[in-house]
Amino acid sequence: MIHASIFELDSIQSYLFSSGRLRDVAGASELLDQLTEGEGNLLDQVARAVDISDKIDFPRRAGGAFYAFTENKNLLGRFLDLWTLAMQQQAPGVAFSLGIGKGERYLDAFDAARNDLRADNGRERPCLPLAAPVAGRSRRTGLAAVDWADKDGPVDAGTVGKKRFTDLAKAGFLKRFAPDEVDIGWRDWPTDFESTGKARSFPFRNDDRTVALIHADGNGLGSLLLKIRDAVERNDGQFVNLYQAFSRVVVDVTKEAAREATRKVLLPARSGDECLPARPILLGGDDVTVIVRGDLAIDYCRVFAEAFEQASVRELDALREKTDIDDLPARLSLGIGVVFLRASQPFHMAIHLAEALTGEAKKTAKRHDKDDPDSSLAFYRVTGSLVDDYDSIVERALTHEIGGRKYIDTLGTYFLSDSSNTPRLDDLLALAKLLGADDMARGPTRQLMTLMGHSKTDVKRRYGRWRRLMAARNDERARLDDYDHLMRRLSNVDEEASLPYGADDSAPDILRSPLGDALALIGVARGNTTTGAQTAKGKVA
Repeated sequence: MIHASIFELDSIQSYLFSSGRLRDVAGASELLDQLTEGEGNLLDQVARAVDISDKIDFPRRAGGAFYAFTENKNLLGRFLDLWTLAMQQQAPGVAFSLGIGKGERYLDAFDAARNDLRADNGRERPCLPLAAPVAGRSRRTGLAAVDWADKDGPVDAGTVGKKRFTDLAKAGFLKRFAPDEVDIGWRDWPTDFESTGKARSFPFRNDDRTVALIHADGNGLGSLLLKIRDAVERNDGQFVNLYQAFSRVVVDVTKEAAREATRKVLLPARSGDECLPARPILLGGDDVTVIVRGDLAIDYCRVFAEAFEQASVRELDALREKTDIDDLPARLSLGIGVVFLRASQPFHMAIHLAEALTGEAKKTAKRHDKDDPDSSLAFYRVTGSLVDDYDSIVERALTHEIGGRKYIDTLGTYFLSDSSNTPRLDDLLALAKLLGADDMARGPTRQLMTLMGHSKTDVKRRYGRWRRLMAARNDERARLDDYDHLMRRLSNVDEEASLPYGADDSAPDILRSPLGDALALIGVARGNTTTGAQTAKGKVA
């Protein structure tokens, strides 16, 4: 009889960003990484304490999660008892789910454990220590305080645990973002948004404190796991080896992409002995979260996605040669969500918005190609109060009612490939560059730059007048042609359109425009926190 256990952390992002301080987020990243990975990780310590040696197999162990298999039920029980105790002592307040199952085959035991995990997911566990009504509480989390910090005052147990890992010199998590040929250590990454000039402060651009919270998640892993499952169905004995191989592929591909983005984007942007202009937050399997200086974010995403796809081709080719898995995909791709915000704004809300944007990007990519979706990106620039619900943002801030139809000032998702039938990120960048030129912002073209922030009562007249003025000036005619070319490529808007909006494939009564997205990128490039390009909801009579 095979006995299996599946352990997963829940709501990781909420745990990481709960206190709001970058130093605490950095410590939480190291803490979670040290649960299952890195030298001296907690999982290895528990395994040695229980003396499981080679009696328990771990096909997967990454990002604070693991699969465990053994024929010894009592040994697994002892291991899990000590693991859950030690894990909660090292990372107080982190939510988790645990599933246990058994079966005659590895696959049967795995399925039983997975079903038990689903039943355990969402189970409310007590938050320790329990607080009396008169107990002091952390100002940042609202949880019962167990310590006092000079800067933060009362501090809860979870934050105390994170602070213990803030300045670990070994910092194994950060090594995954460092190219082998470059000597980058833990001191090269910033831990402070609030101060300037200090040893580990974030290197902002002059007075511009715009950062980008980037969250990326892989496409196609679900279908890949199904193919691995089919191979295990044919030969149950290779369960452990196949899942270990799959886990290594995902980890190696993501790590290589992270290092390439550091090599090509972060290192060239570094000035003198300043810290690198980014802070890695999470790298667990194909799940990546990183904070990057605002002006570098799009380049970072492009390099990361390209390197991820290229590395996945090589790793999947190698996996294809070593195993009998049928119909492995040629590559893996990414869905990426980016939130541009000020460094002082709440990251615990921004991460939920970034995850929603990632989901939007992945959903759109799969709608275009279910079997082999391209890497895609969705972003939002916060210019006012931060809201973590993307659907609400689109409805309240980016949608206008004109003659009974909805006009939305974003295309939502852009693709990083050269595919001709989808909105390409390169075309959006070209449009932003065209509209953002210094001499383009003067004269009649200013009407277009401010169009998105006006009431739509006279929008058709003003847009038509802008086009006529551009066409009448010989020195602007070429730019108008470039503008029309990009608008056709992005949203199928031609020069005869009365408004710069094109039809939405998903709904006939909705039209979309890339101009809001272009203006957002212009604002990021100029380092403005608010501009006249901020979209205001308006209606046309």
